[in-house]
Amino acid sequence: MSRIRVLVVDPDADLERDLAGALPRRGPVSLIGPVADEMAAIDSLSKELADLVVVDLDRADGRGFDVIGAIAKAGGLGRVLAASDRGGPEVAADALSAGACGMLPMVRDTSLVEAFRRALAGELVLPADDLSRLVDRLTAQKGEARRSDGVDRLTPREREILRTLAAGASTVEVAEAFGISPLTVQSHVKNILAKLGVHSKVEAVRIAWRNGLAETTTATPLPRRTALSHER
Repeated sequence: MSRIRVLVVDPDADLERDLAGALPRRGPVSLIGPVADEMAAIDSLSKELADLVVVDLDRADGRGFDVIGAIAKAGGLGRVLAASDRGGPEVAADALSAGACGMLPMVRDTSLVEAFRRALAGELVLPADDLSRLVDRLTAQKGEARRSDGVDRLTPREREILRTLAAGASTVEVAEAFGISPLTVQSHVKNILAKLGVHSKVEAVRIAWRNGLAETTTATPLPRRTALSHER
């Protein structure tokens, strides 16, 4: 299996020890660091020393969200995940707003490997409970949101795919749900990103949430072969 190099940003090193204890010793994930701040993280990413970054939100100086924002704004240097002992949709929403592509589960075990793989693939990474409550929270506020962002330019199939991504599905799961190939899903996603004017699936999902395109949650079964499932 290909290696996944994960840089930990945590001045106290507690998160790095936590992750090291949960990950399999001979697994595909290699932990780097920890480093104390965003400058060290950006430097490591610019030198291509890491594939992903995990930022501890529980740092004593309270700068977790600022650190995420600075790394995300550095521009295409890597995926950023948040980690916290505080649960709930509020923390997840703030992390995503700061520029994270998701949050690690509070209960950390070998499932971390799959979380890192999904982040590296550009997928949204959120515990199922957090995603469900986060979508419910944003859906309740959708009347206050300005419906724009290019959503009205999407075709019906593109809206279906975006809605399913916003419900937490991966590219492979979308392909299985609609009876199309992953390559076809990727082609649709490329068109969706272009029409929305964003560069990642996570950004597109945020727009979907803002515009009320996430009525379903991870607790709802994904749609099976629809009338358009002849696509390949």
